[in-house]
Amino acid sequence: MPEGHDGGLRARLRGVPRWVWVAVVAIVVVVAAVVVALVLTSGPDDPGEVTFAAAGQTRQAPPTVYCDLMVTDCENDPSAVVALPLPPGTTVDVTVPDAVLATPWQVAFAYLDETGAQQSGRSQVFAPNASGHFRLALPDPRWRLQRVEVQQFGASQTVTPQGSLFSTRSTWVLVSG
Repeated sequence: MPEGHDGGLRARLRGVPRWVWVAVVAIVVVVAAVVVALVLTSGPDDPGEVTFAAAGQTRQAPPTVYCDLMVTDCENDPSAVVALPLPPGTTVDVTVPDAVLATPWQVAFAYLDETGAQQSGRSQVFAPNASGHFRLALPDPRWRLQRVEVQQFGASQTVTPQGSLFSTRSTWVLVSG
C-alpha cells in the first residue's frame, strides 16, 4: 500500500461515531447467528406419518427415507417399514399428512398375480393439495399385495430423452406381514 494511504483511511475511520461501530458489530453478530442457525437446521424436515389401513387394521408409518426439497440431504430409516396382513383381494387405504399433501406424490406397489409372478404398478401422480387419500384395490381378487409405498416428489429433476423425471424426496412403506 502506498505510504500515506493507510494513514488517511485510519484517520477517516477514527472520525466514525461510536454508535456506527456498535451497529456494524451488531449486524455482523446477527448475520453470523442466522448463518449458524441455517446450517444447523438445513437438514430435511420430518414430513410426518402416512396411515395405511387394510382388513380392519391401521398402521402409522414414519418415513423410511426423507430428504430436503432438492433431494441433496437425506436421512434413511429402514426400520420404519410397517406390516399388515394383506391376503389376496385386500384393499389398502392410504392417507398422507399435510406435508405430503402440499406436494406431488403417488403410490407405487408390488403384488403377486394368480400365477405367483411378481408384478408392479403405480397410481396417478397427485397434484399438490389435490387429494390426501388413495384407495388401492387390485382389479383381480386373486392378486396379493406385497408392498405399498407412498412416494413424495422433490424439486430435483433429471431430464431424459423420454421427459423429465422428478426425484423421490420421501417414502413410506407398508409390507405384507
